[in-house]
Amino acid sequence: MAFFVCLYFAGLRPAEAVHLRDTDCDVPDDDGWGELRLTGSSLHVGEGWGDDATATKEDRELKHRAKNAVRPVPASPPLVRILRWHIAVFGCAPDGRLFVAPRRHGGGPLSRETYSRTWRAARKAALTPAQHRSPLAGRPYDLRHACVSLQLNAGVPATQVAEWAGHGVQVVLRVYAKCIEGQGTAARRRIEDALKLDGDQHER
Repeated sequence: MAFFVCLYFAGLRPAEAVHLRDTDCDVPDDDGWGELRLTGSSLHVGEGWGDDATATKEDRELKHRAKNAVRPVPASPPLVRILRWHIAVFGCAPDGRLFVAPRRHGGGPLSRETYSRTWRAARKAALTPAQHRSPLAGRPYDLRHACVSLQLNAGVPATQVAEWAGHGVQVVLRVYAKCIEGQGTAARRRIEDALKLDGDQHER
């Protein structure tokens, strides 16, 4: 559960969540905001073209970043609580990795095959038959898209959203353009509020 929550609440790529260590997580005890400091991604590579039967897992730098780059991402209070619960219940691997395969399966980094299979089962259990037949949340990666869309619709500036997501601003504006359409009313309301505040100050 915590793996998928990282994708939805923090916008991590699946490979970034697989790479996540306990030392990368600032999860305060007071249920306030925390922070994830992303340092890399664990990719599935090999001759099987993504088939887990032949693929190997390789730790690499963050996408579009230098090898030693760190990308800080805010962790909302719900994410902090779930990560704290996950660490308390399941612990961490010897290398600090949060999400690993069960020991009976070797205990290595969580595989794409495993989290994809789990997502398919969860989706079938949670959605109506019609929703299940639709493209809705078809892949775990769609949780990351939902996170970015949520932030944009909440009015977070595209520059900030891009920084947290590890995207360029132009990519965010191009890929998620439909998510930020139709916000004219909300924008005009914010401008009105700002002008009213300025007017009150001038009157004083």
